[in-house]
Amino acid sequence: MYICIKKCTSRYSVPGTLLLHRMISSSEVATALRPFYFAVHPDLFGRYPQQRQVNEDSLKLLSAHLESLLSQKRILPSTPNTLPFYIRASNAPQDRGTFNLVKVPLERTIDTRLVLKRILEACNLPTEYVDKMPAAKNKPTTRSSSYEEGFQQQQQHHQSFYYRKRSEYNFGKDEDDQDDGPFEKEFDLFQFRMKKVRENETLRKWLRKQVVTATVRTKAVQELREEVEKLREDVKKQLGLREIIYDCGWNVEHFRGCLKSLEKLAELHPGALDGLRDRTLVFAAFTGVSLEGHVMLFTGDVQRNWLELIKTIDKHDSYLGKLPAYEYALSQVLRNIRIGRRKFMPKAQAMAYASHLRKITTALLDYLGKSKFPKTWPTDLSQFELVVESEAGPLMVSPTGQLIVPATCPGSLLVDFLTNHLAEALEKQRSYDRQKHIERDLHARCLAQFRLLSLTKDDSVTPDRMIECLEKLLAHGAGGGLELADLNLTITTYYSVLSDGTVCIPWDWKQ
Repeated sequence: MYICIKKCTSRYSVPGTLLLHRMISSSEVATALRPFYFAVHPDLFGRYPQQRQVNEDSLKLLSAHLESLLSQKRILPSTPNTLPFYIRASNAPQDRGTFNLVKVPLERTIDTRLVLKRILEACNLPTEYVDKMPAAKNKPTTRSSSYEEGFQQQQQHHQSFYYRKRSEYNFGKDEDDQDDGPFEKEFDLFQFRMKKVRENETLRKWLRKQVVTATVRTKAVQELREEVEKLREDVKKQLGLREIIYDCGWNVEHFRGCLKSLEKLAELHPGALDGLRDRTLVFAAFTGVSLEGHVMLFTGDVQRNWLELIKTIDKHDSYLGKLPAYEYALSQVLRNIRIGRRKFMPKAQAMAYASHLRKITTALLDYLGKSKFPKTWPTDLSQFELVVESEAGPLMVSPTGQLIVPATCPGSLLVDFLTNHLAEALEKQRSYDRQKHIERDLHARCLAQFRLLSLTKDDSVTPDRMIECLEKLLAHGAGGGLELADLNLTITTYYSVLSDGTVCIPWDWKQ
């Protein structure tokens, strides 16, 4: 956030009047909309061309609208009142291919903060980051009656376009909105019902209704799991692979399809897959080579794209080999700070990560060419850990104490961020070091006490939340009506029984 003072030239202004504007930066906009981009990005709809095209076109219009607000403080005449976006109905495997059409409103105002808030609210995404932003204010140092009158007229004009507040009675629709199809209405009804379930459902009551379904699905998929495991071993042996990992969130049946496709590719192009020998192959959300050196194949790609990557794998490996040098260079610039990887983050490509490291190192060297690090800094920062992410990444301290920075962060902004957050990072780091041992102990106890087949958690569930959840489970125990024996349990933010029988419960479940 920065302050910009400029001479007012609007038709409502008094000549010579100075206005004080609070401006929101492009990096703040990117951070605020990060969960929105993750939900609607066209790359997530590779197998669904219609939804992909709609989201791609809408994102272009949204980008132009935001750019106009940030750089020119004006609304483009071509900007529509709403933009359509497709969002997955849920992350459950059985809902893959099912989408909800959401109409995202674009406020007719130059208040960027309000625009961001309405976008997130339309998609039921958290607005905590936006809520913490200071509200935009225009305050003249010299007032006049003509200015006040004109300014009030302008404000009334903006407010006439304001988004109406949602209510539980119309499920988020305006009373005069008659063009919504049954698809949108069904989506709003689904949201309303889910909200009521979360408010009233207790874990014990929910388990009693769902445990039979979960047990039946778990047993039904067991035969398929055994078939997939045999197929995995056969493909590993055929291609000389070290390991095959499935990391895309879809069900085990989809894993079998991926293995069959890889097996067929090897038959059609004998010898072309020799580059996979002694490698770990991962079916994931992108095609490339990960920071760990694993060969990643996007499950939505055609076989030709897989083949092209495997044929050019040496090129990706060359970038992988340069990463230690790039990380060392950045560490040296920042007084031996440790360069780490985020503990809860999606896999990244080695080629892109190398570019991110170069950008942030160059920005710091440019800063040091003009200034020096603050005197309050320790002479050695090796006890801290820095994580460099993509251009759209956040600027924050993670729950584990890591300092997360986007690759495009200017040197001055990065130095200022580190100066103000080193103490916070150290405290969170120490807290995480204590909590991870407690979490492991509680994890083992829950597995034994409830006779679970497996116990996992989503990346969004931090150690303190996991500890709270597991402690509550153990406090109530099997005698409290929690029937979990012979089930796969995942701690997340919602209730669900997946197609393979996995039971998902929110970490903050009610007794």
